[in-house]
Amino acid sequence: MDTSLHIALCDSNPGDRRHMERLLERESDKRINTTGGFYVDTFGSIEAILKAALVYDVYFIDSDIPLSDSYTIALAIRKKGILSPIVFCISNVDYRTYEPLENTLFIDKPIDTTELAALLDSIIEKKKEEFIPTIELRSNYEAYYVTESDVLYFEGGGYSLTVYFKDGSSRQATTTLEILREDLSNYDSFFWVNKKTILNVRYITGFNFFGVTMSNGKKIRVARSVMKALKNRKAALGY
Repeated sequence: MDTSLHIALCDSNPGDRRHMERLLERESDKRINTTGGFYVDTFGSIEAILKAALVYDVYFIDSDIPLSDSYTIALAIRKKGILSPIVFCISNVDYRTYEPLENTLFIDKPIDTTELAALLDSIIEKKKEEFIPTIELRSNYEAYYVTESDVLYFEGGGYSLTVYFKDGSSRQATTTLEILREDLSNYDSFFWVNKKTILNVRYITGFNFFGVTMSNGKKIRVARSVMKALKNRKAALGY
C-alpha cells in the first residue's frame, strides 16, 4: 500500500522553512521504496496556506509565525472540514497549553531527527488504518475529493458534469465522462449506463424495461446493450 504523504509546511522564517523542508526530504528518501515518499509544499503566511486548494495529509505549522497566530491557522483548517493531522513545531509559544484541537501533534524546535521520524511513522500508520480511497474532482475554482460511497451518479456532457450525492446535494466537475470512466476503473460500484451517465450500482433500488430507479427516486435510462451486465454487476457486489 502506498502511503505517500502530501505535506503542507507553514513557517514565516525562510531559513527555518528550508531547514525543515530538508529534514522532510531526508525522511522521504528513507521511505521512497517502502511506504512511499513525501511531497512538500511550503507556505510563508496564514493567507497562503489557507488559499491552497489541495487537502494535505499533514500540516506542519511553526508556532512563532509573526503577525499571525498559528493556532488561528489550525482553527481555520478545521473550519474548512479538514481533519488531517496538524503538527505544531514548538519553540517560544507552547500550544500544548491551549485548548486542544482534534488530531494535533507537537514537536519541539530545534527538531530532533529521531523524534521527527517517529512522529512521521505514527502518521503513516494511522493513515494505513483509516485509509478510504478518494476520487479527486475539480470544479472551475478548486479540487475536491469524494469517496465511492458518497456518489449516487455522475451526469453530463462535454467538459462539464454534475455529481449527485447520496445526501441530496450536487456539485459541478470539469471533466468528461470518458476521462472520468478511466479514473473510476478501479471502483467496481461505478457503471457507465448511457452516453451521459455513470451511476453507482449500490444505490439502484429497482429495474424496469427502460432503466433503473436510484435511491433518491431518480429514473435513469440504461442502454439495452448493457442492462444484463449491470444486473450482473449489482448481484456480484451483493447490493
